[in-house]
Amino acid sequence: MPIRRRTLLGTFLGLSAAGAGAPLLGAGPARAATSSLDAPTQRFAIGVREYAWSRGSRRLVTRIFYPATGSPGGNPVPNAPVAGGVFPVVEFSHGLGGNPESYAPLVRPLAEAGFVVPAPVFPTTSSGTPGNIQDVYNGNQSMDVSEVITRTLALNTTAGDPLNGRLDTTVGVGVAGHSLGGMTTHGLLTAWPDERIAAAVPFACVDMGNPSSRVTANVLFVHGDQDPICQYSSARQAYAELPAPKAFLTHRGTGHDQYIWSGYNHTQTVATYVDWMRWSLYADTAARDRLPADATSGTTTTTWESTLTPPLPGTVVSLRSRANNQYVCAENGGAGQLVANRASVGPWEQFDLVDLGGGGIALRSHANSQYVCAENAGAGQLVANRTSVGPWETFQRVNNADGTVSLRAQVNSRYVTAPNGGAQPLIANATTIGTSESFDLVTG
Repeated sequence: MPIRRRTLLGTFLGLSAAGAGAPLLGAGPARAATSSLDAPTQRFAIGVREYAWSRGSRRLVTRIFYPATGSPGGNPVPNAPVAGGVFPVVEFSHGLGGNPESYAPLVRPLAEAGFVVPAPVFPTTSSGTPGNIQDVYNGNQSMDVSEVITRTLALNTTAGDPLNGRLDTTVGVGVAGHSLGGMTTHGLLTAWPDERIAAAVPFACVDMGNPSSRVTANVLFVHGDQDPICQYSSARQAYAELPAPKAFLTHRGTGHDQYIWSGYNHTQTVATYVDWMRWSLYADTAARDRLPADATSGTTTTTWESTLTPPLPGTVVSLRSRANNQYVCAENGGAGQLVANRASVGPWEQFDLVDLGGGGIALRSHANSQYVCAENAGAGQLVANRTSVGPWETFQRVNNADGTVSLRAQVNSRYVTAPNGGAQPLIANATTIGTSESFDLVTG
C-alpha cells in the first residue's frame, strides 16, 4: 500500500536488522556553521553517561555518547573522562524496536569524530515497549527530542556535571535518526519545529509535513530506492519541499536499512553523514569538499542543491555528432529537445561539463543554465530543463578508442544516441556504441 504523508505505516515500521547486532554546487546561500572551533583531526575514544530525564509523564532515559580520553576504537566506556575540548551536539533517534546501542554504527562515528550525541530511549517505541507509532504522528517523539536537546545543552552550565563547559551552544544542534527516528527528525523541521536545529540527517523517513519557516538547517536525506517500509517517493517529496542547502543520497537497489550496517555501502553512508555534520556544525570546509567522494559508489546516486559555494562552471564544451558532423543544440533556448543539427557553435550549442566524480558528469546548457535530463527515466528525449542534478541528469562519460566520447545515462544504463543520422532528437536508449552514439567533445 502506498505510504502517504502522516499515514500509519503499520507495526512493522522500524529496523529489521537492529536486533542483529568536486561536487555540483548551487547558487543558494550556504548555512555552514560560523563556529570558532577547529574541527578535530583525530578520532576519539568514546564515553557514555546515562541521564534519567522526563517530559511530563514521559520518561526519557537518555544515553549521551561523547569524545573521551583514551585510545580510539573500543566500545563506549561508562562515565569515562571527557576529552579536552568543546564539542557540538548531535541528537540521534532510534527506529521502532531499537535503542541507542542497536544503532551503534550511526551513533559511535559521531562521538569518535568530536560530537556529543544524546540518544534517547523513547518510552513507547524502543525495544520491549508496545511500539506505539502514533507517538511519532502526534508529535510526541519530536517534542521528546526537543526536551532532550534542552536538557543536554543545560549540562553546559550544570555544576559538577562532566559536560559542564564542554558543549558548543552557539552554532545550533544536529539531529539524525532512522526509520521511525528519521520521521521524528523530519518532524522537527516541519510540524513540530525546533529553531535550534542547524543540521539534520533523516535516514529512511517519510514526509511528515510542510517545512517550517522557523527552522534553517542543512538537510541530508539517506534512503534506499527499494525500501518496502518507508516509501522512497515520500522521502523524495519531503526533500523537494525543503529549501536548499540540501542533499539526497540514494542507495540504488537497496531496502530499508542494509546501508547502515557493516557491508553494503556502510562506508559511504557513514562518511557522508559525519562529514555533513562536520561541515554544518564545525564549518569544516575539508569535510565539505570530501562529500562527493564520500557518497560515491557503483550503487549510489547523490543530488546536491545549493550546498556550499557558488556553482562550479565546469569545462565549456560542445558535442559534435559523428552521425552527421553537426553540433548538438538545446533547441528553442533550452525549452525544446536536444538535436544534432547545427553547423556552428553559439550559446545554444555550448554546455558546462560538470565533473560529479566517479566518472559521472552533468551538462548545463548555456542557453538557459538548466541541466540536461534524460526525460521519462531515459525513455524520453533529452531536454535541458532541470535546475538540479539527480539520476536523470547524471551521465557516465565513456572515452572511445577513436577519440570520441559516448554518454551513458545513469538512470537506465543506456547510451545517448542521435537517431536517424542525427535528424531526430537525442534519446538515451542505445545498448551498444556505434556512430550515432559517438560525439566529438569540442572544448571552448
